[in-house]
Amino acid sequence: MSASHSRVLVVGVDAETFAKLQPMLDRASVEVDRFPRARASLELVTAVRFDLLIVRSPLEDMSLGEYLASVRVPESKSRRSSLLLLVSDGDTMAAQAFLGRGANRSIALSESEEHLQQAVSDLLHVAPRIGARIFASLQVQVAEDQSLTMCQTENVSATGMLIRTNVNYPVGTMLDFEFNLPTGGEVVRGSAEVVRHTVVGREAVAGVGVRFASFNPGSEDRFRQYLESQTPSD
Repeated sequence: MSASHSRVLVVGVDAETFAKLQPMLDRASVEVDRFPRARASLELVTAVRFDLLIVRSPLEDMSLGEYLASVRVPESKSRRSSLLLLVSDGDTMAAQAFLGRGANRSIALSESEEHLQQAVSDLLHVAPRIGARIFASLQVQVAEDQSLTMCQTENVSATGMLIRTNVNYPVGTMLDFEFNLPTGGEVVRGSAEVVRHTVVGREAVAGVGVRFASFNPGSEDRFRQYLESQTPSD
């Protein structure tokens, strides 16, 4: 793997939480391995060096202490990897006991998508999505019906965007989009797929997360240049 790539291991994380992390992990520069059970991941995590381990607390099939001890043994390739604990309600105190003793940081599973992604970004040193309220025109085909609507984005990244809408488009719905960048220039056009719905009560925005599937010629370069111009340099 090239030096520009990061490798991430996700352990014991449910599908809903993983979907909240996915916009940060679904990048060309990040390679992700995912295990629903901790014990099944031990052979890989000790044989391969990961840049970041994202581990649920508590684990279902073994104690967190046992898992961390196995990861941090001297012969483990991931003994120096950053490790983020995603902590369920009621396990906060137990998880905090491992900070500095195998874990680098903990965050509650109930936190918003933005906070979870920021925690991953901090440990991976990857720029998160930027908050950008852009008005986008969406053309959506659902079954036999086609609709055209205007929506506002809450934030965007190179791989997707969060769209504020009260329409609960099914996951997997394909849509065509176009929007003007705040910096001006030609309209950015392309297609995207709905990959998740926001969680009522946990996130301030009611809407859907979409992943970019393709851009019209020239649009992707303009869009990436805009993102780069908005990202603070180190």
